[in-house]
Parts: sequence; structure tokens; C-alpha cells
Amino acid sequence: MNILVIVATFLAAGVEWVEALTIVLAVGIVRGWKSAFVGLAAALVALISLIAGFGIAITSHVSISAARTVVGVFLLLFGLKWLYKAILRSSGFRSLHDEAKTFRETRQMLETSRVRSGIDRAGISTSFGGVFLEGLEVVFIVVALGGLENVASAIVGALVSLVVVAGAGITLRTPLTQVPENTMKYVVGIMLTSFGTFFAGEGIGVQWWQADLSLLPLIAAYALASIVFVLFLKRPARPSSGRENPILHGLQTAVLELWGLFVDDGALAVVAIVVLFAVAWYTDHVSGQRGMAAVLLVAGVLASIAIGLAGPYRKSRQAANAALATSPPEPDPESAVVPEETLVPS
Repeated sequence: MNILVIVATFLAAGVEWVEALTIVLAVGIVRGWKSAFVGLAAALVALISLIAGFGIAITSHVSISAARTVVGVFLLLFGLKWLYKAILRSSGFRSLHDEAKTFRETRQMLETSRVRSGIDRAGISTSFGGVFLEGLEVVFIVVALGGLENVASAIVGALVSLVVVAGAGITLRTPLTQVPENTMKYVVGIMLTSFGTFFAGEGIGVQWWQADLSLLPLIAAYALASIVFVLFLKRPARPSSGRENPILHGLQTAVLELWGLFVDDGALAVVAIVVLFAVAWYTDHVSGQRGMAAVLLVAGVLASIAIGLAGPYRKSRQAANAALATSPPEPDPESAVVPEETLVPS
């Protein structure tokens, strides 16, 4: 059993099960628990079938090295998505996930839908869709972390989280709003990015320090870097002074517009893939530097996060400049006109 795999799968699956529980509770309260449990059971059967199918396909028909590379790349991109959104939430650039709001919206949708005699299609389909869609991410995490060498560890983590969340839901019968879901997503993003970096690096020939133990410094490095990103983004945006060269200003505007065409959420994936290709080329053409390739890979992943965050940061600066342009200018004390009645005769 791999403890890191169990913890990562437990946290990641727990986040998804909490979101699925919110939808199942809304269906059970509004349309009846029969509809909620039928949809839940059907979704779990479908998810278990997917796990078994993908697990057998990966372990039986794909070589371990190829599986590590492919799974590592997708796991890295998946983890970067979670970590990127977590950084934006922590810095105030994106609203926090609210389970109470999701519960209210689902409940209102079910209350306004028509109730027909016989099978409650709306209730069953809502419960099935919520569990299945959230569970798809659990399937990917289980297959990615366990489909190579730690199947038992990944399944244990996912099942334990399912039991914990389901037990809490049955006991409380209310959305688990007290669960620190946003913090859990932050931690999961760090761990998935670390595992993805490790697996993808092994697949392209990177030599990690002390093999699996290198996951610990990877997790620490990404956690520290993400905190630095959050602190940087939390700084108040400083508006420009307004004394700009027209030519330089026009050139800067053109560059920023061109930059905005590429730098967004998708920039994370693009830059990360470019980094992987570059490091793979490095390991193939530079002999004896596989350890340095690990450093270059981590630095490239951090650079991709920074480039992805550049878009929201640029927009905040533009908003600050726009606010400065529309606000009335502050009076200059030296040029202020003194009313005549306040003048003291000499």
C-alpha cells in the first residue's frame, strides 16, 4: 500500500463525492429517496465498470513505460487545472465553491419540473447525472494513480472517502457545507500536479532523486510556489501613472492583446506540453544530465502556472487603470485657489 496514493485519492474523491452528495440530497428531499437511490446505484455501477475496463486495458494491453507517460501527462494537466483554480480562489480572482448554492439551485430546478405518475425520470436522471459526472473525475484519478502499480491503494482511498461522505450525508441529511472543500481542492491540486510531474518525468527519461521519495520535495516545492503566487496576486494592483510614451503604449497594447489570445486557462496545457517535449528532447540529446532534467521539468511546470496566472493578473491591472481614468482627479494643494474672504490683509 502506498500512503501518498491513498491520501491523494481519498482527498480528490472526497471532494467529488461531497458535490455528488449535494445533488442526491436535493433529489431525495424534493422527489423522494427512491428516485435518488436508483440514480445513485445506476451511476455507481457505470463508474465501477469504467474503472474495471480502463484498469484492465492499461495493465494488459499497454506497456508500463507508455502508460506512465500517457497517464502522467494527463494527470499533470488535470492537477494543473485544479491547482490553477485553487490559486485564483485563494487570491480572490475566482469565487469560492458553495455547496449550499448548488443545493438551492438543484432543489429549485426539481420543484419546477413536472411530476408524472410512474417512474420519476427527472429525479433519477438528476441523481444519476450528478453522481456519474462527478464520479468520472474519481475514475480518472483511480485509474491514473492506481492503474500503474498501486491499484489497491487508489481503490482503498476512493472507497473510504465514499463511505465517509455517504455516512455523513445519511446522518446529517444536509449538504456538507462545513467541509473545507476549497482547501481540499487546493491540496489535491498540489498532490495531483506532483504525481503527474513524477509519472510524466519517468516516462520521458527523467531520473528522480531517490525514486518515489522525490514526491515529497515535489509536493513541498509546488505548495511553496503556489503560496508565493497567491501572495503576489493578492497585492493591490498599482495603476499606471498615465505618463506614457504614445508609441510604447501602443506597442504594449498590441503585445498584450496578442498575449491574451493565447494566455488563458488553455495556456497551462499548451506550455506544460511544450515543456514536456523540451525536456524529452533534452534527455535524448544530452547524456548524463537526467538529474538536471528533473529540475528543468519542475521549473517548466512552475513557469506554465505563472504564465496561466498572467492573464487574470493583467486583467486586474487593466481594471485598476480603468478605475483611475474614470475617477475625478485629486486637487493639487499648491495650486488650490484660496477664497478672498479668507485672505488676511497685509
